[in-house]
Amino acid sequence: MEEIEALFASLAEAPVWDIQVPGFIDRDGTYPRFVPMADTAYLVRESDFVRMEVLDSDDQLNVQLVEAPRAPKALEGEDEEFAMSSYGELFLGDDYSSFRITKIRYALSNRSDPSAGRIRCTELEFENSLRLFADPGYFFGIRLQGAGAYERWLNFSRTAESPLGPIQEFIWSPRSTE
Repeated sequence: MEEIEALFASLAEAPVWDIQVPGFIDRDGTYPRFVPMADTAYLVRESDFVRMEVLDSDDQLNVQLVEAPRAPKALEGEDEEFAMSSYGELFLGDDYSSFRITKIRYALSNRSDPSAGRIRCTELEFENSLRLFADPGYFFGIRLQGAGAYERWLNFSRTAESPLGPIQEFIWSPRSTE
């Protein structure tokens, strides 16, 4: 558990400038269009990135610091042009140019391994109570949602119909490490 909390502490040290999703440019139609590949999302910071990735069509989210985004494996050997798209305005639309993480809520299932950065899902709270919920259990990859999504997910995960199994919830904040 200490490893994931050390990672969270490093996330809080530098503000986030943007949220980006990798994909490719489809030029086959009448106009070029961006096609997202939602297995990965990046938090853009000044000197590095935080990659949130679904591994092997799993329902676990792998979170780690990386130096730069990488093209999805599905594009290897393909003709499509790798590109990144900004989703920051959807979740960080405010008058600031960067946002500090003020709280992280995350859930673990019996398949999670927090020492390896594998968690079930997470909600990042930024300054001014802006929120980003990342759920890797979505059919197309990571579902990115805003305020209220974590609570809805948590309420569903605790019902008898939920296929998620037992869930443990944790809350991390910069104050909790002092």
